[in-house]
Amino acid sequence: MLYKTLAKTATLTFFFILCCIQNLFSFAKENPFPHPIDIVYLWVDGSDPKWLSIKNKYSKVHQTETIFIGDACIDSRFSDHEELKYSLRSLVKFAPFFNHIYIITMDQYPKWLLDHPKITIVDHQAVFNHPEDLPTFNSQAIESQIHRIPGLAEHFIYFNDDVLLGKRVSPYDFFKEDGKINVLFEKGFTVSSSPEVQATMYRKAWVNSNLLLDTYFISEPRRRLSHAPFALRKSLIQEVECLFPCVFTCNSAHKFRSDQDFNLTNGLLQYIWLYQGYVEKGNLSNKMISLYSNERFAESKEALDSFLVDPLHTLCIQDCTSEDCIEISEYLKNFFETLLPDAAPWEKQEMPALK
Repeated sequence: MLYKTLAKTATLTFFFILCCIQNLFSFAKENPFPHPIDIVYLWVDGSDPKWLSIKNKYSKVHQTETIFIGDACIDSRFSDHEELKYSLRSLVKFAPFFNHIYIITMDQYPKWLLDHPKITIVDHQAVFNHPEDLPTFNSQAIESQIHRIPGLAEHFIYFNDDVLLGKRVSPYDFFKEDGKINVLFEKGFTVSSSPEVQATMYRKAWVNSNLLLDTYFISEPRRRLSHAPFALRKSLIQEVECLFPCVFTCNSAHKFRSDQDFNLTNGLLQYIWLYQGYVEKGNLSNKMISLYSNERFAESKEALDSFLVDPLHTLCIQDCTSEDCIEISEYLKNFFETLLPDAAPWEKQEMPALK
């Protein structure tokens, strides 16, 4: 009797240990997300002479009208340090689960980009519901139309071209299996006590968004969203457009950022979904580094050096320079190559310099 009891106990113990080992291996193996996840970028080459001539033509017209331009036309908003190339490299290295990449632009094509089955260049004309709103130089106008990309998956992640990844991420860092979306909130609030800060187009868009949210949902202080990749769902955007069509048509109609814009993909959508039960707080680490010139360049350099030593999941490099600076461009190139040295499969091979 004692022998049978011991044998039974040993058998149960063996199966218990076996189950634990199986669970450990299944936990270690990444569980694939059940839906394809696309990536969407907005991109512009602000040094392109053709694009510049069109932009200058329309900016002069708008500056003579009664439309608030403010910081909407500053050159740094459109400058290109090849951030897109390195952001795409970061996808290959740290988010290989992506399905397809869409790059929305205005009749432009990155000079370093090969034709590749994983990447589609999408012209503004292919997504704007009202063609008369084009040309546009307003990222918030384009953001109001990104869900119209032909063939776009239900689940997608929207990157600004100045945002990249610094550590491995999982689909579950952005989306839940139950359909919910992870959102990264900052400590700071959407309304600033500084009149200078509050006068920026970014804060004015929050004023409009807060007014809508206060009116239709609940009046409360709201935290800003981190400058990081935004997880979005196409069907949920379409539902919001049905509820508030004026938001989309308003943003779309402004060729430059306006004090009448809404920060659609960077706050308004996420708070509507929060109140509807579709949002959970995300846990990715993130950082925004401002790129300064002249006497403040050392400040930017120190922040970038620190990121190389201890990278976070996401990084946004905000260009706050007022003019081109060779020193900054060279340092930024070195930073990118140190963090992400391996070329992506869609990059043209650089020709060696002639001696």
